Amino acid sequence: MELVRLVRLYNRIMKFNKLVRFAALVDGNGRILEGGMREGVEPIEPLEKTPQLIAKLVSDVKAEDLADFFGKPEYSILVHEEIIAVIFRTGKKFALITADRKFPLAKVAKLRDLVT
Repeated sequence: MELVRLVRLYNRIMKFNKLVRFAALVDGNGRILEGGMREGVEPIEPLEKTPQLIAKLVSDVKAEDLADFFGKPEYSILVHEEIIAVIFRTGKKFALITADRKFPLAKVAKLRDLVT
């Protein structure tokens, strides 16, 4: 049942916007539980680096000690020259979504509603 729900979520995210390149549910160590790259899209990074990069993105978001000052974290947006990465918390897991740099940041709230 859980797998079916995750696959449906992945499909909804991919249908949400064609600029989404990658969507996955990952654990706190950056291990992909479900999801992956959009069909036909080539990864920017070497495939052997993907697990380390995902772990790094998630570890940067796991800074719970900031909650003492800023409140409970909801999501993070990282903007780079090539991509935008959005990381949502879903319990003890994270939804990691990367999109082409042209993805409109104004749509992140709608994407949040879709994921959480």
